[in-house]
Amino acid sequence: MNKIDLHLHTDQSDGRISPLELLTLCRDRGFKNISITDHDTLNGYLQAKKYAKDYGIELIPGVEISSFFLGKEVHILVYYFEENNQMLNQLLEMINSSRISRARKIINNLISAGIGLNFDKIYAKTGKSGIIGRVHLAREINALKPELTIKDIFNRYLNEKTSYFVPKKTCPLEKVLPIVKNSGGISVLAHPHRLKNKQMISDLLIAGIDGIEIYCPTSAEHTRNFLLRQAYKHGLLITGGSDFHCEPYEKPAFGSFSVPEICLTNLRNYKNHYLRNDSLKGVKIETKHRPYRY
Repeated sequence: MNKIDLHLHTDQSDGRISPLELLTLCRDRGFKNISITDHDTLNGYLQAKKYAKDYGIELIPGVEISSFFLGKEVHILVYYFEENNQMLNQLLEMINSSRISRARKIINNLISAGIGLNFDKIYAKTGKSGIIGRVHLAREINALKPELTIKDIFNRYLNEKTSYFVPKKTCPLEKVLPIVKNSGGISVLAHPHRLKNKQMISDLLIAGIDGIEIYCPTSAEHTRNFLLRQAYKHGLLITGGSDFHCEPYEKPAFGSFSVPEICLTNLRNYKNHYLRNDSLKGVKIETKHRPYRY
């Protein structure tokens, strides 16, 4: 069996291990095709790109871009972009330049609530990437309050419904998607099952994205079936991935999940034909062997 995972993170964003450590883990767990999709940076992908073939792995260019739609933060996975594209890199630089000021504001909010965080200490733990996000804050809170899980911490202190939350500076979806197209990339809505809003998902799928991430180990079957129906209705690509960050609770099961190979076949066909010809004419998008009814 050819194992595939199109959504992985390294310590170049909010993952816990380096790109080379991730390649080693993926090789040892039997993966042949992966995509490193760090948040708003190409660093993880570029570092792993140099060595992926030595590990017997095909590394698909990937990144996860922060955006917002109808006032809510959404993430867009982008595959097969041109890594030197100026517009894409300017967008990523803009998003990341705002992370430091955002983190400081959230930390100040939490300090006022009695959570003793220290920005310099947390920032130092992000390593050479210089990218700081809410997960880094959650891990530090977890060290102070081990009785709380990371999920508990997000619900109590870090999600957008809390008074401590500070929105990330980024671009609306309608501005992100043309930049993705300019870079030659394929846009895919990341982890839609987390949105928990069927109308919003339906609106997103007609906003101009190319695909939707459906196969995730944390997605319920009835949710997958709903998303499959939406994908086929709107003629969208279907992808998937584990969204692996190498958290302690994730590592034991890593490798038990794999994306259906047909998803990668369709992604390649889309890249080779649609993006070259600006038309789906002649493209064979395979739909047989669907794992679920729709």
